[in-house]
This record gives sequence, structure tokens and C-alpha cells, in this order.
Amino acid sequence: MPSQDYLRVLNPSLSGPTPIALIVLTLISAGLLIIIWRNRDLISTDNLRGKIIFIVISAALIFTFGRISFALSEVLIFLWALSILWIRGNTDNIEMNLAMAVWFLAYLYMHSFHPVKVDRYIITVLPALAYAISLSLNNLSALMRSRRASTVLSIAVTLLMVSSAIHYTAGMPQEYGIVKGEREAAAWLMNHDPSYRDRVIAADRGPAFTWYLGDYVFTRIIHPQRRELSLKYFYEVNPDYYIFWTGKTELPEGYRVIYSRDGVPLPGRFSRYAGILPLRYRIQWMLR
Repeated sequence: MPSQDYLRVLNPSLSGPTPIALIVLTLISAGLLIIIWRNRDLISTDNLRGKIIFIVISAALIFTFGRISFALSEVLIFLWALSILWIRGNTDNIEMNLAMAVWFLAYLYMHSFHPVKVDRYIITVLPALAYAISLSLNNLSALMRSRRASTVLSIAVTLLMVSSAIHYTAGMPQEYGIVKGEREAAAWLMNHDPSYRDRVIAADRGPAFTWYLGDYVFTRIIHPQRRELSLKYFYEVNPDYYIFWTGKTELPEGYRVIYSRDGVPLPGRFSRYAGILPLRYRIQWMLR
């Protein structure tokens, strides 16, 4: 059944791997293993210089994984692809295959060790994954030596993808209460501080409030388990307003809630901008 949990729909990684994902990954892995096996003679080529360069760069990619800047790793990946092209030459659509391999590896090296990971980041590598699926199906069907193998595998993978898409979209809620609360909080701030665009604003869902307010909003989440580190990043921004909906969030020092409705409180930094609010809100704020 589709997930009714909005966060699990928005962030599939919270739900764990699905059978469809495992099947697709198995097909991709099988096809890529066939490609690697067919190109195993790369290390036995007569081009001694090319072979040495290929082996050295391949070893460097393995042993430097996560140990050097990803920017340097990107350079190594590019040189690795060039070494294969030097040995193989322009045969068997190798240029496109290497381009997709470089695309995927560049993504893998960067995001494997990037401190911030969000599910939607995988969108940037989907073209390379789609190409890998097509390439794997071609190699698997060639191995089966059946005229219908390619058609059957293609239809099977298509049905799996369509099923996955239906599963995802069917689980998306038509309404979600917290969204209404966030919009109301953003509208309240715009109405009560006409100069809000000149303020520094942070939120635990920065991209959402950037959309609501029409101006950039920093993303800052105060994790109870990593409060000290969270506050460090929070005070680097030192926002005038902080909007959140995480119920257990403890307010940073110097902030008081000036608005709260539908589970979305809006604290402000009292010391600097309390004077911009109407008198009744200033009194209400001081009495809190």
C-alpha cells in the first residue's frame, strides 16, 4: 500500500528500499558486470603505457575515495575515462558509455562524502541511471541470445517503473495540515512586518518559506541530539525571525514566540526588531 506518511513520500530514503528498487538495481548490476567482463582485456592490452596509466588511475580512484577533495576526484575520474578511450579507441559507442560513467561517478564521489544529503539530489544523476538501465538490458538480452529477450526485459522494467511511479504518487496526500499553518505564518509575518525582506529569516523548512515569502530564507534545524552544533550554525546566521514546526524544538537564547498557530510558532529576536511590531504585539511579547 502507498505510504500515507507525507515525510516518507517526500523522502523515500526514510522508508527503506522497496522490492521494485532491488529488482531494478539487480538488473543494472548484472548488465554492468557483463560489460566489465567483456572489457577485462583492458589490463592485457599491448598498449603498455596506456595500461600502466589506466591501472594507476584506477587504483588512485579506489584508495583516495573519501580521502581527498571531491574536486580532485572529479579530475581523476576524467583522466580515468580518457585512459580507457586511449586504449580502446572510438569503438562500440564507447564515448557515450564513458560519458555516462563519468556522470555517475562524479555524482557518487561528491555526494557520498557531502555533509548534506537530500533525496531530491538524485535527480541530477537520473539520466545516467536511465542510460545504465538501457545499456544493461541490451547486454542481458544479448547474453540470452533470444529475439524476444530485449522486448520482454524492456516491458518488464517499464512495468516496474510505472508501478513505482503509481506507488509514489498515490501516497502523496491531497492536503497536509502543517502546510496550511506554514502559509498562515508567512502571511502573518508579511502583514506585520512590511520590511520583512530586509530581515534575516531562517526556518527549519527554508525552501518552503522561500517560496511563501518570495525571498530567500535560510534553512536551520535545531536538533536536540546535536543542539550545540545546531546552535553554532544558527547563530552564524543570527536571524531576526525563526519559523519552525518541529514540536520539540527548544528556542535559542534571545528569542521569543510572537506568533503561533496550527503547530507553527514564529519566534523573533526581541532585542533588535521588537519595535517594528504593533504595540499590542510588543506588549504580548514582553509578557510571555
